[in-house]
Amino acid sequence: MLNRRIFLTSILAVPAMGSLARAAEDLSCTKSYMTEDGLHMQPWFIQDSFLDMKEELQRAKEQGKRLAVIMETKGCPYCAMMHEKYLTQPEVCAFLRKHFAILQMNKKGEREVTDFDGEVLPERKWVMKYKMFFTPNIVIFDDDVENIAKKPPEKRIVARMDGPGQGPDMFLELFRYAWDRGYEKGSFIQYLMERARKGKQG
Repeated sequence: MLNRRIFLTSILAVPAMGSLARAAEDLSCTKSYMTEDGLHMQPWFIQDSFLDMKEELQRAKEQGKRLAVIMETKGCPYCAMMHEKYLTQPEVCAFLRKHFAILQMNKKGEREVTDFDGEVLPERKWVMKYKMFFTPNIVIFDDDVENIAKKPPEKRIVARMDGPGQGPDMFLELFRYAWDRGYEKGSFIQYLMERARKGKQG
């Protein structure tokens, strides 16, 4: 199926798409670059989004991945720490790149976002709709493309982290929780306790 992204990238492979060019140059886990609005960006994050959430969810699912949004803001020290200390960890980076399509949002951004239910909002209002107040803020969405729009916004999220978490290990565990569908059995804390119990038994 020809969607807007495929169409655009096929006919506009020009220098103006600087973020795509930078991404092609370095997809490693060792460094980020700075966007025009002052955010740290990983070259393996989604680079060419139209911010159509249902489209991004569908694309992630077709790739065998889950869709996650990370909200950041210019000058956020914890965001910088996440990029410099967490996302450069080989285990963290490898797991996220393999299993997640990550879309970055700007807490103060004005780009138009088309939500799962068709509502169009500027970024700054979209993140508030999902109660994303602290930066960085991570939300991972349900992967039910057909039914996600029928749920209220808070029920569309299967896992979230307000702030950077307690180190790269805990950061990674949130993504494992979502990937393992731990939310279908219980809370994140219950998931961590079960993993710890199994680790001791092993």
